[in-house]
Amino acid sequence: MQIEEKDVLIIEDSQAVGILLKEFLNKLGIKKIHYCPNGETGIKTFKDIVNSDRVPLVFLDYNLPDMTGYSIMTQMLDMKPDVKVIIESALDRTEGLIKDVIAHGAYQYLAKPIRLENLREVIETLKIEEEQLSDDDTGMALEKLISGSTQMSLLRIMQYLNKPESEILQHLKRMITDKKIIQLDDIKEVACPRCSSVRVAQTFHCPKCKGTNFKQDKLIEHYKCGNVSSASSYVEDKCPKCHKLIETFGLDYRVQDNLYTCNDCGEVFSEILTNYLCLKCNDRFTLEHAKLLGSHGYSWLK
Repeated sequence: MQIEEKDVLIIEDSQAVGILLKEFLNKLGIKKIHYCPNGETGIKTFKDIVNSDRVPLVFLDYNLPDMTGYSIMTQMLDMKPDVKVIIESALDRTEGLIKDVIAHGAYQYLAKPIRLENLREVIETLKIEEEQLSDDDTGMALEKLISGSTQMSLLRIMQYLNKPESEILQHLKRMITDKKIIQLDDIKEVACPRCSSVRVAQTFHCPKCKGTNFKQDKLIEHYKCGNVSSASSYVEDKCPKCHKLIETFGLDYRVQDNLYTCNDCGEVFSEILTNYLCLKCNDRFTLEHAKLLGSHGYSWLK
């Protein structure tokens, strides 16, 4: 199927960003666009599209009020392991963040504010991947893959482009000679124990009910009455137990950050249960059963 004919699902709580993305995609010839303002409606719309035997391209805001991006990606990958999710975030485009979202199953990363040229590059790379690559196309796809990442392994490149090592190395050597890329030390990657694919995603679950529907949260402890509950329960800064206003941090109350709340069972937890899903053969496995494979890494010269 041509990219222009695919469904595109935008999950974004900023209506302005949603409109901007829609207009950009329209300019690139994509018309079947679905917009959802939160994770709950996004998952429902995704299910509806998948139940119609279609797999949408997903643009997902990294931070949503009702679910984390990890939670949404896990639910989508559980339904369709071949879904391509593009994470958008206004957070700093650090090497750690990009590695993190890609390792967790995202196809690509877009920094906010989103620029048309960056969006066009993502769509063009998708087009190349879905077509039979000629020799020229392989070189072009390689440049887009490596330039769009902080580093890329030989093994991952071969599996993304479905090309033999000898052909990929020929292009890489030419790009090194042209001073477009540099070769790095070997990169160790988690791989599927069944098919050896490094195209795997981490999936995230509530440690109590094993559900995937959770949100990032923080707890507030009100010293006066001893209430400890989610920050969202303190409406207009009033304690849900004694209904008194909390005013001074450290004197009236304290906050515990970096927690998650399961939307299904209500469990509050600090550590998420993680497993792995192979995006090639759909095998599910834990880290202790995974293969660890190494191959040369490459990085784009800026």
